[in-house]
Amino acid sequence: MFKHRIRYRSRRNQKGLTLVLITMVLVVFLVFAAFAVDVNHALLSKTRLQNGVDAAALASAVKVSAGETDAVAQSIAIQTLTTMYAASGNTEIDIPAESISVQFSNDPQDFGSTYDDSLDTYIRVSVADVPLNSYFLGYFGFDKAGAASAVAGPSSTIIYACNVVPMAVCAAPVSGANDFLGYTFQTVYELKVADKNSTDMGPGNFQLLDFGSGGSSVREYLAGGFVGCVDITSTVTTKPGASIGPVGQGLNTRFGDYSGGGMNSSAYPPDIYVKEPTTLAETDANGDVVYDNSWMHADYETESASCSGSASGSCTSGENGRRILPVPMVDCDGASGGTTELPLLAVGCFFLLQKAPNNNGAKDGVYGEFIEDCTITNGTTGVTPSSEGIFKIQLYRDPLSGES
Repeated sequence: MFKHRIRYRSRRNQKGLTLVLITMVLVVFLVFAAFAVDVNHALLSKTRLQNGVDAAALASAVKVSAGETDAVAQSIAIQTLTTMYAASGNTEIDIPAESISVQFSNDPQDFGSTYDDSLDTYIRVSVADVPLNSYFLGYFGFDKAGAASAVAGPSSTIIYACNVVPMAVCAAPVSGANDFLGYTFQTVYELKVADKNSTDMGPGNFQLLDFGSGGSSVREYLAGGFVGCVDITSTVTTKPGASIGPVGQGLNTRFGDYSGGGMNSSAYPPDIYVKEPTTLAETDANGDVVYDNSWMHADYETESASCSGSASGSCTSGENGRRILPVPMVDCDGASGGTTELPLLAVGCFFLLQKAPNNNGAKDGVYGEFIEDCTITNGTTGVTPSSEGIFKIQLYRDPLSGES
């Protein structure tokens, strides 16, 4: 009897111990489950935050590249973040104003040095201590917060360029002390000669390139519709013939002129500012460009800054930068005329000064001011930074945020 009673009480104690162990395991399991749910949610929120700062940095860098002030760029960054987190799927993220930081630098890896807004500008957009929703960890006394950072700015010079225009200028094989491949900045040049003049490309060539067949391709591509690419280490093919009508019809869309050729503003919007100089550039009997320099790209930048996106005076509701042309610069040495292959040396940036002729009457050319640099829609960069030529706006790896 005594032994039986002892054995019975031992079994009851074991049952109680098992219940305690199971309860402890369940509690641990619930803690890990809660931790897993909140960690996964934190990772998702981190991705959303990173997407937001990436978009804000790119949008801000594009504005600076287009000539806007740092204040405008900062406003655009904050506006982009606000828009991103008001969109469906992101509304649970609420970023306090004090959590947003927008910084400017001349070096994408160093935001602590002296900054000069006249040099290449890189922008860091970061958010810190952003409160995140907690599903279970709050019950255990833990709070969640997120952070993200992104840097954007101009790339190195493009070596594989897309979205250029099918027009070329003959260039020197090397740059001098005060020029880029023979071209001086803030100087007006004839980008395409009229059919009354000859070019260094040889007889029958008037500085057009063969990016497609027929006048319709010339018209479309000069309006900005060329989506192909050129390799700056390779050659381009010339297109004989003046094609004056298609050239004018394509280029003049950038001024909001859609007369002839079936062009329209939906596909090819005008520049935001379409003013032309009072006295137009022209070419004299010796083939030299005559222009009084009374109105240049710097004036365009100053005056267009007041355009607010609505049509008024010379302002339009168009697209910024449409009058900037990425033009292939080729080596014409030895060119014999007709359809010929010419070595491509670089892509230069020219400000389209005035409308192009769309008929043979005036026998005028196409004129542009050579400017230091400009953006293109797409392309592959080299490894050597340069302040001259075409570039694109891109994200850089930010030491503060490995995902950029």
